[in-house]
Amino acid sequence: MMEREVGDPPHIAPLNRYAAALRARHGDVPRFDPLDGGIDARILVLLETPGPASASTGTTSRDNPTGTARNLTRFLDALPLSRQDTVIWNAVPWRLPRCGGKLGRPTRKDTEMVAQDLPALLALLPRLQVVVLAGRVAQSLRTALAAARPELCLIAIPHPSPTHLAASPAAREHLFGEGLRRQIAVAIADDAR
Repeated sequence: MMEREVGDPPHIAPLNRYAAALRARHGDVPRFDPLDGGIDARILVLLETPGPASASTGTTSRDNPTGTARNLTRFLDALPLSRQDTVIWNAVPWRLPRCGGKLGRPTRKDTEMVAQDLPALLALLPRLQVVVLAGRVAQSLRTALAAARPELCLIAIPHPSPTHLAASPAAREHLFGEGLRRQIAVAIADDAR
């Protein structure tokens, strides 16, 4: 039986039903952020896996109290769109077992399962134009995304975690640089025509 999601606004309810179905199969899956655009979003940002903050907040959100969320917010705030144009999710949306005090890493089996679930998620996002693939795990889904919705513009970005950006000044410059913002703005403008 599918878990009932009480009190979800209409733009988020279908996505949280999708998350509940995943939760029933895979365990701990956070909910979508009701402050984002939900099913009306034009941009889907795929991160890698749920971080520890989503365990306490219960959502995948730019408002979670983490450095990754702060960097993601900085990136998104620089784009020529509103929060209602975006929805944030994780490439592997279920929480992985911790390993030696660190977040678990997705396995090939995890990404294969996710690739099978992507068409159902994309079907819930009819206005979607751009998928931002944040990090290697999200970028590994490029082929599955293109097969499910070939018209989507897929844009790879560095993962916004503070650890990753501190280790790679080039990644930090790419994430916050003008070129990436311009690329996303052009993709949205092209699809609006």
